[in-house]
Amino acid sequence: MTNEKQKFLLEWHNLFTDYVQNNYANIYNDAAKYADERQELESEFLQFPELEEEEENNTCYECGEDIDQEERFCSKECFNNSFNERI
Repeated sequence: MTNEKQKFLLEWHNLFTDYVQNNYANIYNDAAKYADERQELESEFLQFPELEEEEENNTCYECGEDIDQEERFCSKECFNNSFNERI
């Protein structure tokens, strides 16, 4: 952003805040108070439970028995049964 544009934006902001302060005294304070109260109320009603990392249980694709994380089937028999069902 150029210096000229920064000066223009600063001047615009100053004119804006002067207008608001002259015509709507305390609007910033009222808005801040409202936002604080609103946030406080919402935080009471919006309690989010802590997210816990769950252990992933790996189960056999065929029978559902618990197996090692790297495996897909608990036995050769389950693998063969699964293969036969896909044919």
